[in-house]
Amino acid sequence: MSNKTKQKFYISITIFILSFMMLISCSSVDYLNNINNSDVSFYEKRSEISIVTYNIKAIYDKQENEVDSLVEFIKNADFDFVVFQELFDESTRDEVVEKSKNHYQTIISRVDYNRSPEFLFQDAGLFLMSKYPRVDLSEIDFGKDINNSNGVIHKVLEKEWSKTNDFLANKSVLGTLFNINDSTQLFLFTTHVQAIGTREHKLFQLDQIYNFINTSVKIASGSGKITNSENLAVLLAGDFNSDAYNQERFNVFIKHLGSPRDLHKEFHGTNQEYTFAFRSRKASRRFDYFLAYDRLENLNLKKIKVKSIGVDNVKVDSISISDHFPLKATLLLN
Repeated sequence: MSNKTKQKFYISITIFILSFMMLISCSSVDYLNNINNSDVSFYEKRSEISIVTYNIKAIYDKQENEVDSLVEFIKNADFDFVVFQELFDESTRDEVVEKSKNHYQTIISRVDYNRSPEFLFQDAGLFLMSKYPRVDLSEIDFGKDINNSNGVIHKVLEKEWSKTNDFLANKSVLGTLFNINDSTQLFLFTTHVQAIGTREHKLFQLDQIYNFINTSVKIASGSGKITNSENLAVLLAGDFNSDAYNQERFNVFIKHLGSPRDLHKEFHGTNQEYTFAFRSRKASRRFDYFLAYDRLENLNLKKIKVKSIGVDNVKVDSISISDHFPLKATLLLN
């Protein structure tokens, strides 16, 4: 058998296995609602929130000291919202939940197809924690293109075959609605798009994300769960594998997402900060974003303002625990 024939054979087998697993799998979300955790942030009627988005690269088991540094970083900063990408490893996920659960009301620990074998990374790797209570959306029908798992909505983005195993992971988008105070609500979305692949397919995934957000907000507003769209803040956070400082690509990127505001760029202007390091460990790209929507179709939304935003790092013995750096912000919703 020639090398070319062997390559075609292995590709066919891989596609068959993935297709089979998709057929037998069950789309779902694992979450924890910590009713024993006091609702202090909510009842203080705050209009200022702190948030971090971080691709932690937990493809395999993280060392215990790495997890400890990660949890210490979260606790010291006292974030209201924590958003992770690439939290694939089961033991790392369990450890983060166990060490953080007393500090957060809502923990969405997994978005995936639960019956798929772990070695296929058929997990989306998305993870979210919040001190604020989430609004139950379980009774709303968002349509056939949006999964509603116990009130947490999500969608698996279409994947494209690539030369790396990046395509094996479910690239997904997740949405959760939170009450911030008596009048203000936050619809927080998070995602992770494919790293390697054609530009056309990446843009298609961005279109899918925007359609997911637009549809979700419109249907939730029509259901009565959102009392007034002008008191609703809509934020999209995550790893987009698109450099914020390639201006031509950035303009196309923002357009396909429905023209949200890049809060980091808006706050820092021409000053650049980087969140991704290649093998040299020298950061040279910003792939991670906080994107705020002021309007979705005919809905005017609450404008999110920035008090502070910037890049941090989590290290063990002076070495970063991931090839990404956390992007954190304090945002004003008043």
